[in-house]
Amino acid sequence: MFPDDSVRNDNLRLMQLDDKLLKEIESGNKLVFKGDLDENVVLCTEDKTYDVKEAETSNSLLLVPKLLYAVSTGDEIVTNDSMECDSDNSFDKSNSSLNKSNESDDGTKEPRKIEFKDVVNTFFTYYELKPCKPRLSKLRKILEPTLYQGPELEYAVDKAKLLNYDAIFEQVQASNAELEVELNKIQAVKIDEYYRLLEFDYEFRVLSYMLDLIEENSWPLNRISKETTFESLKNLVPEPVLDALFSFYTVETSKEDEIQYYQYKQDKVCRFLARVLLKSAGKFNFAEFLQAWRDSVPEGMVTDESLLSGIAIVDKNTTPQVVWGFSENDLPDDINERFKTLFRTKAKWTVDEISPYIVSYATEKLNVNALLTKYARASTQDGVRVFSAKHMK
Repeated sequence: MFPDDSVRNDNLRLMQLDDKLLKEIESGNKLVFKGDLDENVVLCTEDKTYDVKEAETSNSLLLVPKLLYAVSTGDEIVTNDSMECDSDNSFDKSNSSLNKSNESDDGTKEPRKIEFKDVVNTFFTYYELKPCKPRLSKLRKILEPTLYQGPELEYAVDKAKLLNYDAIFEQVQASNAELEVELNKIQAVKIDEYYRLLEFDYEFRVLSYMLDLIEENSWPLNRISKETTFESLKNLVPEPVLDALFSFYTVETSKEDEIQYYQYKQDKVCRFLARVLLKSAGKFNFAEFLQAWRDSVPEGMVTDESLLSGIAIVDKNTTPQVVWGFSENDLPDDINERFKTLFRTKAKWTVDEISPYIVSYATEKLNVNALLTKYARASTQDGVRVFSAKHMK
């Protein structure tokens, strides 16, 4: 029966689960819904993010607590011998079980008992959950107001805007595992329990201190001493910053006499130093830039034009050829606006050139080539496939 409004529970919602999500709930694991007023809601498990969308049901669904069909009582199913049909559907089973449950021990039938149940709620919609990529663009934005520029400038930081992990997790639409990967990717440093991004010039200063020790100590590139590095810079750089940057920029190599040696990640160092040069100028003569870049890296490290992918644009159709900085982080989050910006900046792109700027929008069903088919126009220029704005004037 349908009760009055005081008994109805309008806070209940139906949610469709796949096997993985069902096991998460049955195991007692935590599921978290996330989303500000201007965001579409997502649901996060410990390691996955799901897009949440409301869908309509084809028929209304009634929620009735403690409702049992006869077949659920465990009574033995009785088959009507007079029936020639050997039907095995649930309706027949329910009726057979109901007939059996109404019989007493001596075979006589007891009167049926009718119980009235309240319909707690009626549903016309439910929530569909589909795996999606974590929405991480917000992370950098909420950390930028508290950039770390060194201990001498901490007085200027608004302490109320500092964020620990729990505060970040609450705001960013990503699971714990996905968020931790992204914090490492953007090189967030944990200082006094708060996550901070390093201001670009300060990061360059600290990395320069670290790289200068290679020449000062005549270290081979694959025998960098962490202990000596920390001892030499302990009075110049806070330990959490030094520890984080050493972790970001080095990998372990050999171990001798219980001493672990390291080497700097060549590509990562070269890319960062290229960004330093590009930051200090507008358009740069490409040949002069390549020479300045080679001179800026530690001896033995090799620069390569391919390392500029995603951080710079090279125009070889001009005389002289030029290069200028162009970072993916500076582009709009909206994919339509991003493509507009890309084609305003450069009329035609090859797949390799444009991929770093749009790969974050790719999914299992929509890769980079599919994105270009959808948002750009393909043509051939000097035998090379290039992409331009879909609606050119």
